[in-house]
Amino acid sequence: MLCLLLPALFAFATQLNTSQLNKPFAWRPALLLYRSTCLIIIQIIFAGINVYGWSSSGVNHVLIFEIDPRHHLTYQRILEIGTSLLVLWFLSFIGFILASYFDRYPFIQPLIFVALLILFVINPIPIFYHEARYWFLRKLARVFSSPFHPVGFTDFWLGDQLTSLELVFYDLESFFCFYGSNRPWWSTDLTSPVSYQGIFCTGWSEFLLQTVLLMLPSWFRFAQCVRRYRDTKHAFPHLTNAGKYATGFFVVITNSLRRATTATYADKKTSNPFLYLWILAAIIGSSYKLTWDLKMDWGFFDKKAGKNKYLREQLVYSSKTYYYAAIVENILFRFAWTINIFIYFDNHSAEYADLIGFCFGIVEIFRRFIWNFFRLENEHLNNCGQFRAVRDISISPMSTGIDYHFIDYKLRKQPGIRGRNRIMPRETIVEEDNTSMTDISTRDEMDNDIKPFVEDLIPIHDTRILNNVDEINKQVQDIQSADLRSLVHQDGSNSPNKVVEV
Repeated sequence: MLCLLLPALFAFATQLNTSQLNKPFAWRPALLLYRSTCLIIIQIIFAGINVYGWSSSGVNHVLIFEIDPRHHLTYQRILEIGTSLLVLWFLSFIGFILASYFDRYPFIQPLIFVALLILFVINPIPIFYHEARYWFLRKLARVFSSPFHPVGFTDFWLGDQLTSLELVFYDLESFFCFYGSNRPWWSTDLTSPVSYQGIFCTGWSEFLLQTVLLMLPSWFRFAQCVRRYRDTKHAFPHLTNAGKYATGFFVVITNSLRRATTATYADKKTSNPFLYLWILAAIIGSSYKLTWDLKMDWGFFDKKAGKNKYLREQLVYSSKTYYYAAIVENILFRFAWTINIFIYFDNHSAEYADLIGFCFGIVEIFRRFIWNFFRLENEHLNNCGQFRAVRDISISPMSTGIDYHFIDYKLRKQPGIRGRNRIMPRETIVEEDNTSMTDISTRDEMDNDIKPFVEDLIPIHDTRILNNVDEINKQVQDIQSADLRSLVHQDGSNSPNKVVEV
């Protein structure tokens, strides 16, 4: 689908651009309005591929995420959702291009697409994977309210996914300010400058709002780590992990100050002090996060790795090449931000800063996509997050083609299972004790051996315990004698020749 849509889209845009219409195309507003939804859709598609990899390799993600097996989405369903949304995204973008050239209110297209996307997620009607959608909304609400309840594996895993979508939070300011500008958003005049209104849409207040929005994903994870420390009282790893996300605060703040003072130091960019503070904070933060990824989240560089050099003792995936390639990829992508240093000094690249930021967003989502494979593998093997014991789960490939919805539907339709939830009355079965005299004598011999066995375990000087043992043996013998008399008396009463005494 992508192989067909991407060339068609570029060919279509090129044809319109070289046509005789000579209509302007607001590519920068279009990029700001469409790139966030594109990143979300790409992450959904990557999540489907993650589920396929876990299922085929035997990583029990259903148990780790505490998902109801009857309602969880298979990788086919997730890919179906992602690709369907991607097709709608392309259609909306093509509609934006057509509306731009034919003066048919182009900016209504991204707004309609965002509205449809939100409606799909919050739709209360029991269609379109209702259980899975509301499970996701509940987990998302727990992430947003992290400090106020205990944190599970799914909560912090979803919080990590949000940290890779910082650009989406950043674009929220642009989205709301654009549709709240002085120029009506339904205008067809794409050449007039946009004059934003509102306290958080211009000046330093704009940078302040962008900074707060960029810090939100790191704050969610920071609050989760602090809550984990409160519940477990373990400074390591929870407070140490919280420090990792605290470094993200300094990176965002120093970067915002650098961007806000760019015009002030336009002639002498090397004199901007916030540039060096941002570089220092970014180096510390990237090194901190890289070390945590490799050592804690993935469990690599284990001393007991044995023949799996630089990895860990147990591996799930078939080839070690995957692991070494993931290490190299994570190192490169963690320090991909260094490209921004060269862009900062290149005046020609500043025009494409938004497009470059979109590319960085795709790189981060791909890094998170690779991270997911090894994070769940490590949790499956070692329970490194101490959320539950998952080490004893059999590591064998799970069936990836089972449609649990269809199976549950067929089971409910079977006549013999229609009333399976009804509790049927059950009769109590009383079994007769056919204990023979031989069994009783054998039991007597075992009971008589209690005292020698206890004498071997208890010191001789503890006479009080031995006296108690003697009393217990005497009581046991009395009970056995009484049982024997009652049995003989019962047998004699049922026989022709009654035996009265023993």
